[in-house]
Formats: sequence, C-alpha cells, structure tokens
Amino acid sequence: MRKLVLSMFMSVDGFIDGLGGEFIGPSWSSDLDRWTGEMVERFDTLVYGRVAWQLMSQYWPNAEVDPNTPAPQRELARFMNNSKKIVFSRTLKDTSAWNNSVIADGSVRDVLEAEKRGSGCDMVIFAGAKFAQTAIRERLVDEYWLLTIPELFGGGSRLFDGSIRQQLSLLESKQMDTGAILNKYKAGSQV
Repeated sequence: MRKLVLSMFMSVDGFIDGLGGEFIGPSWSSDLDRWTGEMVERFDTLVYGRVAWQLMSQYWPNAEVDPNTPAPQRELARFMNNSKKIVFSRTLKDTSAWNNSVIADGSVRDVLEAEKRGSGCDMVIFAGAKFAQTAIRERLVDEYWLLTIPELFGGGSRLFDGSIRQQLSLLESKQMDTGAILNKYKAGSQV
C-alpha cells in the first residue's frame, strides 16, 4: 500500500512562510541536496491544494530549463515536473500550466485512499499549509518529514493548526550542515 508523506520545512516557531505570505526557504546545501534526492527516489506523486499548486506551477516548469538554476535544483525541478500532480480545488479548471497535473475528482479522503490502494511509489504533500491541515485532520498522513529551519519568522502560515492531537513515532533525526534539523515521524494513533 502506498503511503502519504507530508514533507515540508518550517521555522522554529512553526511557520512555513513569512508574515506577508512570502516564501522563505532553507539555505541550500549538500545535505539539502541529499534530502531532495531521497524525495526523488521515494515519491512519484505530488499532492496539492489549489493555492500551493498555482505557486509551484509558476516556478518549477521554468526552473528545469533556466541556466541560472543550480544543477541540484534542476534535478529537483525535473522530478517535480515529471511527477504526477493531484490538485484539490473547486475552482481550478485548467492545469495546463504544469504538465502531469490532474484535478482531483472527489473528496480528499476518497481520492487519497484510492490512490493509496493503487500502484506506484509513495505520495508527498510538499507545500500548502491549509491542504496539509486537511490531510492531517482526515488522518491520511502516514509520515511527517519536517525540516526545521533555525529561524523565527514571527508570523505567517502555521503548518499545524492545533485541530488534532496525534501520537508520532520518531523514525530519524538529523542535523543538517546549515543547522536545520530534519525529523521524520511515523503517524500513530489519535490521543
């Protein structure tokens, strides 16, 4: 059975973007290259809500061919562009901006449970706090890969909204060469 992994980075104070919604990414490094390499090997399906998909579709298609994009990021762009992308939206009608994208036909629970029973590699939620919160509330997330950046953003979008309490089991913890901490957890039972 395929798994759904939530793989995101966040600040020490729990935000995935800045006060104005601006993207604040981790410092790129050789350890981050290895982390993204794990994603390339493990996943073949990216799962998004509309807002995150639209933001990603503006960046990744061009990143693969932009000569100013560093080689490791171009490899990640190839993965992002070639992977199947499932978008959950009631308003989005056209996914031609980013190849291999499909609009989900059904509820989050129904679509993702069917995908889990299907063939292929595991799936990943790579961006979008609101959609991630929906998947968490529906208890669809099997693993959490959380890269905590050594910064306080002071505000922004919280990854966790406090609507659920769940026991997690630590699978791996690693300090990155930038000072960020990568923690991988297996989702457990409701507390």
